[in-house]
Amino acid sequence: METAADRTAAARAALLVAYYRARDTGDAELMAAAALKLPSGLYFGTHPGQVPALIHEAYTVAVTPASRCRLAAALARAWVYGGDARRAVTFAREAVALADGLGDPEITADVLDAALVAHWGPDDFAERLSLSARLADTAAHLTEPGPRLTAHLWRLTTAWECLDVVAVQRQLRALDALAEESGLARHAFFAASRRAMHALVIGDLDTADRCIASTRDLGTQVAEPDLEAVTHSLAAARAQQVGDTETLREEAAAFEAYGAAEGVPSVSAEAAGLWLAADEPDRALRLLHQLAGAGLDAVVRDVDFLLTVTSLVEVAAALHSQDIAADGVRLLTPFAGRAVLNAGAVTFHGVVDDYLHKAELALGRPDAARWRHDATSSYQRIGATWWRDRLTTPAPAPSARPIAVHLHPDSEDGWLVGRDGAASVMPDLKGLHYLRELLRNPGIEVSALDLSGAAPGHAGIAVTEADTGEIADQQALAAYHRRLRDIDAELDEAESWTDQGRLDQLRLEREALLAEVRSATGLGGRHRRFTSTQERARVAVRKAIASTLDRIDHHDTSLARLLRNTIHTGASCHYDPDPTRPVTWLLDTPEAES
Repeated sequence: METAADRTAAARAALLVAYYRARDTGDAELMAAAALKLPSGLYFGTHPGQVPALIHEAYTVAVTPASRCRLAAALARAWVYGGDARRAVTFAREAVALADGLGDPEITADVLDAALVAHWGPDDFAERLSLSARLADTAAHLTEPGPRLTAHLWRLTTAWECLDVVAVQRQLRALDALAEESGLARHAFFAASRRAMHALVIGDLDTADRCIASTRDLGTQVAEPDLEAVTHSLAAARAQQVGDTETLREEAAAFEAYGAAEGVPSVSAEAAGLWLAADEPDRALRLLHQLAGAGLDAVVRDVDFLLTVTSLVEVAAALHSQDIAADGVRLLTPFAGRAVLNAGAVTFHGVVDDYLHKAELALGRPDAARWRHDATSSYQRIGATWWRDRLTTPAPAPSARPIAVHLHPDSEDGWLVGRDGAASVMPDLKGLHYLRELLRNPGIEVSALDLSGAAPGHAGIAVTEADTGEIADQQALAAYHRRLRDIDAELDEAESWTDQGRLDQLRLEREALLAEVRSATGLGGRHRRFTSTQERARVAVRKAIASTLDRIDHHDTSLARLLRNTIHTGASCHYDPDPTRPVTWLLDTPEAES
């Protein structure tokens, strides 16, 4: 039986044949006609292949302003759908300028849609509002239903973005009316899918189920290219609301596989959130490290910027990845009050304020209460009861499951370092031997001098009859005591402001200073003395471990961060495991373990 995918592939092949024949005969208008239809088969976010190149070829030989205008618009769409929006803007602007000179409402409506697609990033909302209003005015007097469908979908998207519930309801009704008037299954597909989204937002699961079934049937009937993406998104949203763990796992696996195969970060980020919801935090954490190990600034500010960042922030907040949560607060704060949607506004993913609340709460900051209040108000206003109730009755935190991490010799000259399945080979460094010794003995103090002998094949610290010296002189101790008094005062102030993040930071600094004072003084406050050999061992071990962590950082930033937080060096060194980030350390070669 021929499937929708088969029909789409056959149509694409026929278009390519028509395009090449037109090119061979030098017929620029027929080239343009075929090229203009090529983007219709693209799946959002997937690599566009040769489509932009063929459209650009037709664009360069176009003989009429109208053809050049339409081809510039098609080229803008192809680049956005292919995940490279930055290439689209120049062509979209040229298309609008050409359309303004032509004065053809149908062409103007087409290029305004392309301009909206090219300005779909988080920073372009004001321009989208203006362009969508202009598109609605242009399409209102066209008898062709296609531009009117496009105009209603854009007005619906911008209404959701700014949580204008009245405008959302009006555009949903407009889509229903257009589907009824045109009698076209494709228009009914869009009306049903957007009704399904709205029903999920307000918690009307019966209506949502009917609309999802209609969406699937209608999309199959018209071979809609985005059908699979739409139905998977709606199914995942429904499963989250009802706590359907089995479906969540299925969808998480599907999202992860698609995101990896097509290289779409937003889909992979959604997969991380779905694994978290399915109580699979280890899989969520693995994707979080893969996508955000180097920070969130690398996320492209395109149509799915908010979806990608909020998905990762939710996972980071739940699994105590505080650096990523802090990144998220910085990046998301300018967009407070906005809704989070996926591409095409097929599913609603909450409001930015909700994710700011989660991140600030994980960081122990007082602003969490303000963001929770703002998110609750937004959900109340649009009738998003499930989303509101998640804030008033938070779900239990997922149980942290240990991840397996290699840190052991792998060959005669190298070590295997990193998470199981994603480890890298590093050269034999002294610091790796020191780290392995500490990781073998969690919570146990090991002197730096003893540790320096834990690297076979590397020269240790030779014990000599060197002069002894004081660990800390009078000036240093006085400075320690002054800083301790300052910290006590700052702790009082932080407590009065309920600044949990500052409190934690000050307490850690206080403990470190007290440890230095204790190591520098003996009974009765007398200054301890130790050999220069011990001091050289302390410095050498600290430097070797620091250098090794820098090397690990190049391969696995999150692992380097974990080790920096849990490995403590000094005259004595120790590993202090973080119970919120459990690790099964693989410290022996497979041969040694067997």
